[in-house]
Amino acid sequence: MKVPKFLSVFAKLRNSFLAVIILIQLLLITLSTLFGKMTIKVLEEDEAESIQNVVQFITSTLAAGADVSKIAALSAMHNSDITKAFEKQDRPALLKASLPLFADIQKQGFKQFQFHIPKGYSYVTFLRVHHPDNFGEDLAYRPMIFKANTSKELVAGLEQGKSGYGFRVVAPVESNGKHLGSLEMGFDFGETFLKQMNKDYPGGWAIYNLTRGVQAVDDRMLVATLGEDRDGPFKNLPIPESILKTLNMGETFTERSETTNTTTLYMPVRNYRGDIALVLKYVFHTEFFNRINRVVKTAAIICIFGLILSGLVIYILNQLISSPMRKLVLETEKIRNFNLDDKIDFSSSLTEINELIESTQSMKAGLQSFKKYVPAQLVRQLIESKVEASVGGQRRNITIFFSDVIDFTTISESLTPNELTQQLSEYLSIVTDTILKYQGTVDKYIGDCVVAFWGAPVELKNHAELACRAVLECQKRCNELNARWKSEGKVTFETRIGINSGETIVGNMGSSQRLSYTIIGDEVNLASRLEGLNKAYNTRCIISENTVKVLPPDFALRLLDFVIVKGKTKPVLIYELIAEKGDIKAVDLEYLSQFNEAIDFYLRREWKEAIYIFENLLKRRPTDKAASVMLKRCEDFSKNPPPDRWRGEFAYHEK
Repeated sequence: MKVPKFLSVFAKLRNSFLAVIILIQLLLITLSTLFGKMTIKVLEEDEAESIQNVVQFITSTLAAGADVSKIAALSAMHNSDITKAFEKQDRPALLKASLPLFADIQKQGFKQFQFHIPKGYSYVTFLRVHHPDNFGEDLAYRPMIFKANTSKELVAGLEQGKSGYGFRVVAPVESNGKHLGSLEMGFDFGETFLKQMNKDYPGGWAIYNLTRGVQAVDDRMLVATLGEDRDGPFKNLPIPESILKTLNMGETFTERSETTNTTTLYMPVRNYRGDIALVLKYVFHTEFFNRINRVVKTAAIICIFGLILSGLVIYILNQLISSPMRKLVLETEKIRNFNLDDKIDFSSSLTEINELIESTQSMKAGLQSFKKYVPAQLVRQLIESKVEASVGGQRRNITIFFSDVIDFTTISESLTPNELTQQLSEYLSIVTDTILKYQGTVDKYIGDCVVAFWGAPVELKNHAELACRAVLECQKRCNELNARWKSEGKVTFETRIGINSGETIVGNMGSSQRLSYTIIGDEVNLASRLEGLNKAYNTRCIISENTVKVLPPDFALRLLDFVIVKGKTKPVLIYELIAEKGDIKAVDLEYLSQFNEAIDFYLRREWKEAIYIFENLLKRRPTDKAASVMLKRCEDFSKNPPPDRWRGEFAYHEK
């Protein structure tokens, strides 16, 4: 069977191009999916907005009812005929004065209008305008009436009575400063209210009672319904706890049913106390699910056609682009690794691809020149960080490295510019390679001085350990370099190093035109001062107590002194980094131990014991300047003791 040419070409494609096909197809699927999700989100927002409109309408209707009832109650309170008849407790006269007002409020939906008078510790009905023959009922179960009479203020809101829930307004009545009792107006919160809602928002409506317990004839969970059978969405059953949890927080709850294409809204309603007592349930037809189905079908059709069309386009582009692009990818990989020696020896039939090839060749030539200014390893590190450069910094706990060549000014005067440049370049390459080997970052070169740090931009938990290991290897390699230079008759570079750890600001400093990824802060200054202190003790590497605190017990250290460096006020313990413990002789470890013991005597003001040890140490190693310095200081203090507040610190006033 002959294989179609179209399929045979695809069978010959390399994995990289197949990956491009897959990625583009996945992109189309993703875009179609995102289109569907975004459209569904818009539909959900429209649905939510519709529901919010219903909630706002219900809220405004309740608020309007409250305002109307308060106005009607205030009108009755200030009616002189009503007040006079109520004061005389003349029931016929009160009925006659109240009937015109009752007729007016009935037009607004009010069905109840009555008066109460105090009796003992309770209140009783004095007159029901809507039912004149029924009076004298004890109202002890009506807290709303008690609140209005005791507070002498108008009280309005929902309240549960014996016949169910209703909207009530109770107002105290006074005459000539005398409290007579109260008047009440109201209407049932039931089917009438639901009909009012259904005019603007047709559907199924129901009211559920949450605060039951009044011994009444109509003590139901389902207060009233409209538009739906109670055996359907409205049943005389408690509302599920999952919904009540939201309602009790004063929030509405919405659920949708794809089976019935309906949306159900639950809205809490508060009584006159502000407690959630009722729940309005509104069920209405929705096109939400039908719209979603149409969106899904549309997205699927777009995706299928897009896949077919993109496949054809990719097939054509592969013939013109894929092969040269694969070669160009290999070239850019060489550039990324700073392999810049080979020239690009291929071309393409497309002008744009050829221009890209020529630009890549120009970039290689430019980087070859740039490579002579900046070590390749440092550039690789910057490329691999993949962070866009912008002004800004952050606090990081890092270890800082300062190195300097002893008497570099004198050395530079004795060499020609070419000799100095060549030797300095070789020296800095060794220092830089060692720092980068131990995951450090070279900050800058200041002549012969190297500034570096560990712990940024990549965070390192063992930054202090890596820095110390780098120092020791750097000293070893520099010793080997000096030995070779000496054999060649060249001057040697002796290096002093200062190490400190602590919280420092690290980041891109400078301007929008030029940035430098560098470090600033007190801990940086301290590292610089420690490098300079090597001169005072004739040491090669001094590290701070901040660094020692986070080092593992793998290094041989000598406690040198307790100093206040220039520009600081806080003293710090300083140590000499000698070697890794596995690379030092037992006799040298014993020497360090005795030196540390002598420093302990010095810090405790035990001059005699310290002098004794330092003298013995100098007999063994007469060239140990650190021991000479401390011996002389102990001798001076033994003759002129420091003040009582002295804690062992020695202040240096020079860098």
